[in-house]
Amino acid sequence: MRMKRALAAAGVTVAAMVVPLTVAAPAQASAADCRNYLASQGYIVGPKVKEACAQTGITGYQGCVQRLLNIGVRSEHALIACSKR
Repeated sequence: MRMKRALAAAGVTVAAMVVPLTVAAPAQASAADCRNYLASQGYIVGPKVKEACAQTGITGYQGCVQRLLNIGVRSEHALIACSKR
């Protein structure tokens, strides 16, 4: 009986970790969306823009915005572009 409970608990734990990942993945934007938005606004998408749009992690959004501002992207464009990545 203990083995069944342990297996059931393990199954629930795995499902709790996997389901949010599979559900959230299609809705997430990408670095390409960030670059495409900036290109549509007339910016040249070179290495610095690509690097900014590729920022990830906890400070990814802030890092993206700051890098874009540092290379002369207008603040309203940087905020929108980074929210798309």
